[in-house]
Amino acid sequence: MKSSVAPALVLGDIDAGYDDRRVLENFSLTLNAGEVYALLGANGAGKSTVARVACGLLPVRRGRVAVGDGTPTRARIGLAPQDSALFPALSPRENVAVTARLCGVARKDRRAAVDRALDLTGCGPRADQPVRTLSGGWRRRANLSAALVGQPRLLIADEPTEGVDAATRGVLSAALRETVTAGAGCLLISHDAIFVSDTADRIGILAQGRLLTEGAPNMLLRQAFGAAQLLNIRLTRPASPAAIQWFG
Repeated sequence: MKSSVAPALVLGDIDAGYDDRRVLENFSLTLNAGEVYALLGANGAGKSTVARVACGLLPVRRGRVAVGDGTPTRARIGLAPQDSALFPALSPRENVAVTARLCGVARKDRRAAVDRALDLTGCGPRADQPVRTLSGGWRRRANLSAALVGQPRLLIADEPTEGVDAATRGVLSAALRETVTAGAGCLLISHDAIFVSDTADRIGILAQGRLLTEGAPNMLLRQAFGAAQLLNIRLTRPASPAAIQWFG
């Protein structure tokens, strides 16, 4: 039976770029509600351009952009950019409250929405400290909280784990998974292979503005490596060659 739920994001036959430089060419992508879609590619492949097009920050030269059942709007989209979008003199709580107001959360619902967003990312212990005093990991948590406060239909997370430790990585992964379980779609841009493997439902590989292939992480791994996989073990002291084995 075909689902009646509209996709979280549809990019259809997109051409887009900057000035005379074309970055995306005949690019199409469908992100379903309830899934994390990770977009991977080398620097300059066009990943950030896809994010800007999806947000409506970059007009397309040709093609169709739809978020949910319509066009991009601030109420439908939550963006956690690679560069922090926070005011450094304000606390995470104050930043998230400002974002809640900007994205149209009703005044009567604002406090609960802010508390929920901070709880999702585990930001509570640092919620009332100025952002300028926080470590990179806590800023990443606060940045994602701001993107989540409006309960977006589409969440775009651009390199959310850059510079964070393993504990923060786990918290952010859980926040993305809980968000899509509630019905949103998440476009994840990341070079963090462990995070992508733990978080994404599908992966798309982008090169020179074109989507080369897409599929479940395990499927793409099998396509790339077949049955042969290498287990790498780092030891604290020298070991015999028998300690490193191939597994097929």
